[in-house]
Order: sequence, then structure tokens, then C-alpha cells
Amino acid sequence: MKGFSLSRQLARLVLTVVGLLIVFVMLYPLLYVVVSSFVAGQVLVTGLGDLAKYRLSLEHYVDAVSDPRFVSAALTSVVVALGNILVSILVITPAAYAFSRFSFRGKDTLLVLYLVLSQVGGGFGVAAVVALYVFLLKLNVLGLPVIGNPLILPFIYTAGAVPFQTWLIKNYFDSLPRSLDEAAFIDGASWRQIIFRVILPASKPALIIIAMFAFMGAWGEFIMASFLRVETLAAYIYETATGQTIYWSDFAARTIIFSIPLIAVYAFSQKYIGEAMRYGAGKM
Repeated sequence: MKGFSLSRQLARLVLTVVGLLIVFVMLYPLLYVVVSSFVAGQVLVTGLGDLAKYRLSLEHYVDAVSDPRFVSAALTSVVVALGNILVSILVITPAAYAFSRFSFRGKDTLLVLYLVLSQVGGGFGVAAVVALYVFLLKLNVLGLPVIGNPLILPFIYTAGAVPFQTWLIKNYFDSLPRSLDEAAFIDGASWRQIIFRVILPASKPALIIIAMFAFMGAWGEFIMASFLRVETLAAYIYETATGQTIYWSDFAARTIIFSIPLIAVYAFSQKYIGEAMRYGAGKM
């Protein structure tokens, strides 16, 4: 028994060391970004041993939050992200509920198609983005204000998220007892009331997941935003990193500020993700 206990402790120690090494490798590039954001002047730190040469300062963070374009882009991103959350809930929830509760012709085919579309990427994804951009340009020519309109982005992002999130939330709804629906239907509730007044209050983890994916997707996307000339925060930061002159310390500070809402949203959503996984949202 002593030998078995010793081997278990040794295995635990080895796994701990390996885990710490993995965390260190993953955080090592981030450490350089954080250090570069605090160094006075425009310096791309290439070695932590040279850190003593530089003076530390918060000037890059102050410059970022004092930049009118940065503030405007951040506010635009907030509007787009909140709009994406609203549109996603209004579109994805009824779709997932219909796939979970109703039987109709082509249901299985659509689910397989959704699954395929949610996994497609590469060249097909690039072609889809180009085709979408051309389509939006034609709409703009016809008089629909698309170019430069941030309110268009939530609809585009939601359309791209429908396949994956419909699958995700459908599996969660499958785990909810049908007696909830039946009792509300007997009491005279309409389908809209059943979905938004009965099912949704009982599906808080599912709603949190939709909101989290919608926020993170809208906050971090910059390709369509750049195409449509909507200066979101991601598009603005990308623009500052592609010019002939790159101010690395300013860029590092902007990226750190940009990542704070994502970290906060993910940290807040952790317990709801776990609960949704236990009740079926992870059964894919």
C-alpha cells in the first residue's frame, strides 16, 4: 500500500509540473504584451532581462481611454454586442424550441445541415464572406443603408451563429420536461407565451450561453465590420496594427483593454456553462 500511495503522489506531482509548464507556455506571449503595455515610449519588449532598461508607466492606457476614436469604437462595439445578444435570443430560442418540441418534414435533414454548416470553415467560409459582402453592396446600391451602419452587424452575426447555437440550445430544451409546455398550453397560453414566459425563465443557463457566445462573437469580430466600414473596437485595433508604422506599446495597451470585457463575461458565465452541460447543452 505504501508503494501504491507513493506512486500516486509521484504521478500527481508529475501531472502538476506538466500542467504548470503548459500554463507557462500559454501565458508567456501574454506576459510580453502586458509588459510592453507598461513600458514608457514605443517599445516592443523582446527579452524580460532587458526590462530594467525601461521606465514603467500607465501612459499608454491613459492615451487609449483619452483617444476619441478608441472611445467611439468601444461604444459602437457595446451597441453591436448588445444588439447581437437581443437578436440571437429572439431568433435562436424559437428555432431551438421548434426543433426540440415539434415534428415536421425535413427536421432531421435540417439538423444535419445545421451541424455541417457549423463545422464548415476554410475556403468555403472565405467564399461565403465574399458572397455576403457582394450581396450587402447590392443592397446598399438599392437604397438600404448597409455600409457604415452598425445595426446591420447583429443580424449578420446572428445568421452565422444560428446553426451551432440552435443545436446547442435544442439539446438543452430536450432535457426540460414537456409537462411545462403542456400545463401552460392547457391554461390557454399561446406558443409565444410558452416560449418567452415559461420555457425561457426555466432556461437561464441556456440564455446565458446564447448571450455569452453572442457577445464574444460580436466583440471580437473585425472582418465584416471592416468590410462594412463600421469602426468597432476590434476593427480599430486591427487597423492600428496594419499600418506602415506600428506603435507597439499603444497597441499592447489597447489589446489588454479590449480583452477585459471578454474575460469578465467568460468568468461570469462559468457556472452557467457547467449547469447547461449537466442538463444537456453539451450533448452534441
